[in-house]
Amino acid sequence: MTSTNKPDFEAKNQEFIDKAESSDQYYGFDIKALTRFKPFLEFLYADWWKVNFTGWDKLPKDGPALIVGNQGSVLPWQALMLSYGLLAHSDLRKRIHIMYDLDSIQDERLHSFLREIGFVPWSSNAMKRLFSKGEIVAVFPEGLNGLAKPYSQRYRLQGFDWTRFLPAVEENVPIFPLTTMGCDEAAPNLFNLSKLATFLKLPYFPITPFFPWLPMPLSLATLPGAWQMNVHNQAKYDSKGQSRDVIENTCKQLSLAFEGEIQAELNRMLRGRNKSRN
Repeated sequence: MTSTNKPDFEAKNQEFIDKAESSDQYYGFDIKALTRFKPFLEFLYADWWKVNFTGWDKLPKDGPALIVGNQGSVLPWQALMLSYGLLAHSDLRKRIHIMYDLDSIQDERLHSFLREIGFVPWSSNAMKRLFSKGEIVAVFPEGLNGLAKPYSQRYRLQGFDWTRFLPAVEENVPIFPLTTMGCDEAAPNLFNLSKLATFLKLPYFPITPFFPWLPMPLSLATLPGAWQMNVHNQAKYDSKGQSRDVIENTCKQLSLAFEGEIQAELNRMLRGRNKSRN
């Protein structure tokens, strides 16, 4: 990013910069990396995918929170749009920590870059550390199954991993479901070449509409579209003073509830979109 653009970023995002600089720097976040990447994120958010982000005002401006979202692309585009939307298109102006299975990313440059712009390797201790500092964390509990699902199963959620909610429930942190529609069609995965993925020691090898005309990673290019992102109301639960068994059972119940709520919202969005086209 040129020096002429940096003052513009600082002028428009000073509140975010102040909060980011005072937040937890332990995991490799670098405001300069985000500054360089911002024009591309703005292009994706406003022009390429025309994201309509609603419900962000339900999130707390102070104190910790957990966001639970659906996953629908091989690369974490929906996580980036969440992070950027809350930075540039909301009044929250607060850094979001994206808890992600970074071990599945073999490319060291991509791994390092994701950490610099706010991704954090998944661990229970890391999440609790962030909560203790009043940070907002986002998880996508479909895991690798959500990343590798074929286009024929678009907008059909894979099972949520209830253990991803344990740190939040143990700390009695507010939890907010997030529904994203558009990501499944932006980066369609026609099918997964599992044998080739095993040979290359990759978690999956997606075949996209751009393969084999474009080699990896260019074959992971995305299509334009219209995205809808909606933050739901805070989940109702209270784990204060509860036993371990009760906490684990609460996590399992919340997992099923979030999966059902997000799936229902996806179905509603799809019906609304189909009606508008007819």
